[in-house]
Amino acid sequence: MKIIHRYILKEIIGSFILGFLFFNFILFITVIFELTELIFIQNAPLLEVGKLVLFKIPSFFNMLIPVSLLFATLLSFGRLSSDGEIIAFQSSGISLLYISKSLLIFTFILTLISFYFSTYLTPLCNRHYRQVYQRIVLQRPTIQIKERTITDVGGKKLYAYHIKSGSNKMKKVIIYEFFPGRNKIPQISLAQEGEFNEDKLKLTKVSFYRFQKNYQISQQGKLDSQTIYLGRYLSQKGKMGRKSEEMDLNELREKIKEEKLKKIPDKRIIKELSVDFHSRIVIPLAAFFLVLIGIPLGIKVERGGKSISLGISLAIVIGYYLLFLAGKFLGTEGIIPPLVAIWLPNIILCILSILLNFRFGKLGLI
Repeated sequence: MKIIHRYILKEIIGSFILGFLFFNFILFITVIFELTELIFIQNAPLLEVGKLVLFKIPSFFNMLIPVSLLFATLLSFGRLSSDGEIIAFQSSGISLLYISKSLLIFTFILTLISFYFSTYLTPLCNRHYRQVYQRIVLQRPTIQIKERTITDVGGKKLYAYHIKSGSNKMKKVIIYEFFPGRNKIPQISLAQEGEFNEDKLKLTKVSFYRFQKNYQISQQGKLDSQTIYLGRYLSQKGKMGRKSEEMDLNELREKIKEEKLKKIPDKRIIKELSVDFHSRIVIPLAAFFLVLIGIPLGIKVERGGKSISLGISLAIVIGYYLLFLAGKFLGTEGIIPPLVAIWLPNIILCILSILLNFRFGKLGLI
């Protein structure tokens, strides 16, 4: 019997690696497209961008593992069924549950790995990703500024008509600066050129305008140059607190408790943190339900090969992800409790797996 387990496991592992590499490649391409601008347009250090890639990829693993397991299950059991090996096993008195034993053990191990990524390793990588990205931004501030887009810089709103590629120089710069006690009426500065230099923004050929409450100009003037010091803003940005995706499971739990103990707790923050907390657990556990769905589907599909298995995998995963996003929205908005909202997709998967196995009468788990 050990020969059967080794045979099935070899089939599953080969298909899993194929699926994992394929799905990882697809997501890796999206990361490369995002970071290409840093290398070729902003001339960011290649080593630093390489670190960003290294820290970004692990964030996919907790989702890639369940998807790849589903693909491997569909492909492997589809081949076993089409070649008549499932029927041969059952004719020899070997149940499908016994045949699936090695797959279920393999799934359990990968679920633990996915859970580790989701709860500890991915938040750590997200933290390092932000630190590296901030280092790049501090060296080349124009990375965070887009042409013809309003950007918040040091409490000021900055708009640049043109940014010179690979440099910190801008042309036709507009700055909206709000002062306290002025009913949110800004001072507007227009500069022909602007350049970031370390923690300073130097503007040249500047025209500024101040307005009254009725928006009539109360003061205006021209300057040959103006320097805006951003040191305080940049240092504060480097000390920003951790976001929820940068916290491990224990830190999230403590953050939720801390927020609940406040005199006036922010219910929305509590809901968002609770949704994130349960998400870390739900996605890795989805692997089991996806495998239980994949076994009867793979046997039913039989022939069709990789393309059919890939198509079914994508359809199921997209459906699951849409349900997951809907659950996050419902939980964050407080329409239903976060616990119920986040676990709902897994509950649906569980029900679907039971119905499929009962319908085809293959696995004998019901």
